[in-house]
Amino acid sequence: MKTSYKWLIMLGLVGLLSCQQKEKQPENTEKPEVAQEDDFQFPPVTLNNGRLWEANDATVQGIKNMQHLMDDFTIQNGDAEKLIADLKAEFAMIFKKCTMTGEAHDQLHNYLLPLKTRIDNLEEEVTIKNTADLKMYLEDFFYYFQ
Repeated sequence: MKTSYKWLIMLGLVGLLSCQQKEKQPENTEKPEVAQEDDFQFPPVTLNNGRLWEANDATVQGIKNMQHLMDDFTIQNGDAEKLIADLKAEFAMIFKKCTMTGEAHDQLHNYLLPLKTRIDNLEEEVTIKNTADLKMYLEDFFYYFQ
């Protein structure tokens, strides 16, 4: 198993345990579809009965900060190491300030795990393709959360 996948799984477990989840909503009896990325599968992010999930302010601000970092970065002139460090710092802050609970919390983690993979992909190589993919994925946050 690749080191990044081990890190991803460990981060996901730590995040689930560290978030201040006060109460758990009853589990949905439907089996969720699974989105596939490389050979690792992530559960998909779904809407709240057709509505957006309510995200805490720190999460929304962290995603917006990552969007600004990506908007300001160019492969020709940008400092890739600084970009990756700044993205990781914002990602860590989202986990640190997590106050979400219930299904909204679970859906946030469904969104964050693939985001972590995309940030890790930048460490391997910063390309036009993977920076564009990360920018688009960050925009997708606001299709599911407000």
